[in-house]
Amino acid sequence: LKIGSKIDVYLERIETYKGEILVSREKARRMSSWKKMEKAFQTQEEVEGMITSRIKGGMVVNVDSCLCFLPGSQVDTKPLKNFDHLMNVPLKFLCVKLDKVRGNIVVSRRAILEKSKNEDLKKVLEKIKEGDIVEGQVKAVLDWGAFLDLSGADALLHCSDLSYSRVKKASDLLSVGQTVKVKIIKIDPETKRISCGIKQMHTNPYEDLEKKYKINKIYKGVVTKCVEYGAFVKLEEGLEGLVHQSEISWAKKNVQSNKILSPSQEINVKIIELDSEKKRISLSYKQTLENPWDSFLKK
Repeated sequence: LKIGSKIDVYLERIETYKGEILVSREKARRMSSWKKMEKAFQTQEEVEGMITSRIKGGMVVNVDSCLCFLPGSQVDTKPLKNFDHLMNVPLKFLCVKLDKVRGNIVVSRRAILEKSKNEDLKKVLEKIKEGDIVEGQVKAVLDWGAFLDLSGADALLHCSDLSYSRVKKASDLLSVGQTVKVKIIKIDPETKRISCGIKQMHTNPYEDLEKKYKINKIYKGVVTKCVEYGAFVKLEEGLEGLVHQSEISWAKKNVQSNKILSPSQEINVKIIELDSEKKRISLSYKQTLENPWDSFLKK
């Protein structure tokens, strides 16, 4: 305080026999803060405060000398294990409950974050539409798909929309932090949920499959994966077929694929079955090689 400066004070009592007047600046600040909080609660304006300590069930927030309760569920939009970075720093809050009789005030930081997120989502949705190709950053990868950040809006990329080839897990093709180009395939007007895909940016290789490839003809391919029951071979981008273990070797029946083939190896394969509806192509590696039993009988 500076001498000569004007301040608001609360008159506590007057002691007439001593001729003294007792006042409190702190109580005046609290009363002023309570009036501000009442107004903020009615108008739903944001207030600034600092988290000062942790208590059972939440935090204590100091908003201009007015102590408020911040429930643990209202700290963030997602569960937090560590709150140290939020302690004693200026933060924005929204007053969600005010009980004048008990003198209790409940605030929420989560409401501020959700409000900001909804505003960002609204801006993004104004710029994009179904069919647009945009860039997004992978936020999280799950077994059934991935979540992307499209400049402030979350989008879902399902496993079935990653590739025309079979994808078992999204982590086989995506990683957190990776930037990918995707096509907006659906925007739900009610939930504002965005669905996107990668394979939709390319021509479906299974269309007119029977015209491009013929049964019993030999084609070149690249081994992409060796599994217990055989090997997958890529014929072209997004188009894979399976060489069953029974179609790998003439001499060794049901041999393990990795004993003879390896990923990235270029091989010749014969198409023995085509099914564009089921997106299934059965291949044979051994039928591109000479049958040693035929040679043996000739000799």
